Amino acid sequence: MRNLIVLLIFFCASCGWAQQPDSLAIPLDTLASGADTLAPGPDTTGAPATVKKNGFVRRIFTKDYPNPKTAVFLSLALPGAGQAYNKRWWKLPIVYGVLGGITYFEIDNIREYKRLRDNYKWVVDGDPNTNPTESPYDQLDATSLKQYRDQWRRYVEQTSLFLGLAYILTATEAFVDAHLRRFDVSDDLSFRVQPKLQASPTGQPVFGLGLALQFGKP
Repeated sequence: MRNLIVLLIFFCASCGWAQQPDSLAIPLDTLASGADTLAPGPDTTGAPATVKKNGFVRRIFTKDYPNPKTAVFLSLALPGAGQAYNKRWWKLPIVYGVLGGITYFEIDNIREYKRLRDNYKWVVDGDPNTNPTESPYDQLDATSLKQYRDQWRRYVEQTSLFLGLAYILTATEAFVDAHLRRFDVSDDLSFRVQPKLQASPTGQPVFGLGLALQFGKP
């Protein structure tokens, strides 16, 4: 009995010794503090977010650049945008100069046509209180006012046609320019004469000369 008690005491002491903490173990609070240190905190610098690499503008200028379809779409959406997309900056003053000049004449013709139209109506309505009072319309009769009205209406139609043609030509020029820029028009052309071996109808090899013409870089 005494020996059994001694063995039990010895066994309990051994278990207690085995339950001592390992000196190599890292405390939990240390791990927690380390995790807090390694974890990235919120950005408090106020720096702007990084632009995505596959953004809309970046795709336009990198995917199959220059793309003729993109050039004509931009030009139709905003005159001159197709030339800017093709990086033909020197064409922008020409585009806006032509469109701006035609637009100016279009607005001026519309205003004059409306004045002649209104004054003609006042003359033929039979009411003396609505006769034209502004010069030179007050010095013209109904026939002259009608002729001038029809003349300025043709001017309005002509300038509208020119404005539409200029708008379409601007988009067409951007499309053609983007399309031609994809061709290799370099001056690196080579002309070489080299031997060539062909088979004759009889099966015998026939030696000759071949001409090789190379366009662009190999």
